Amino acid sequence: MTEFLHVVLSFPTAPWTALLTLIAAAALLALLGAIDGISGGGEGLLDSLLVRVGLNGVPLLPVALALTLTGWLSCYLGQLLLLPLIAPTGRGVAAVALLLGSLGLGVLAGWAVARPLRRLAQGQDALARAQLLGRVAVVESGTLASTGRVSVPDGGAGLLLDARTDGEPLRRGERVILVAHDPATHVFTVRRADPTDT
Repeated sequence: MTEFLHVVLSFPTAPWTALLTLIAAAALLALLGAIDGISGGGEGLLDSLLVRVGLNGVPLLPVALALTLTGWLSCYLGQLLLLPLIAPTGRGVAAVALLLGSLGLGVLAGWAVARPLRRLAQGQDALARAQLLGRVAVVESGTLASTGRVSVPDGGAGLLLDARTDGEPLRRGERVILVAHDPATHVFTVRRADPTDT
């Protein structure tokens, strides 16, 4: 036990230990419902970075957990089994190389987990959006023509969706029907609702 603690709390495994502790705590809080799964789908600096590395629209906690667990395990085993075989004068450089190598393995593991999660998330998103077709919505933007926004009642604050219309422009507060969805742009096409539409 003493050797285990010495390895996990010393360089190069210590940074991984700290990161793994944070990610594991976040995953536990997500399981308990205290936080959500944290998916990259907003418009901030973090979200633009996630788009660049291909993690937009993916639940980040499973990816982060795979990355840190793989990085921690590979670094721990390397420090435990390989570093003692290297002369003391070269251990500093070897420790840095081990940290970078474990980071590379962690990134590969995170990417491998992200690919199926993205397909699953996109499939669920497409299904959920298809189920909205035929629903009544209310125009939220000042006017709605080639672009605009509509709100669909959902029992809470309502779903805000990007929308367009092929007909004459619609005004704020008008009732519309969702008639089509473009999965490439996530924009709904709407038409003015009839008085009988509910």
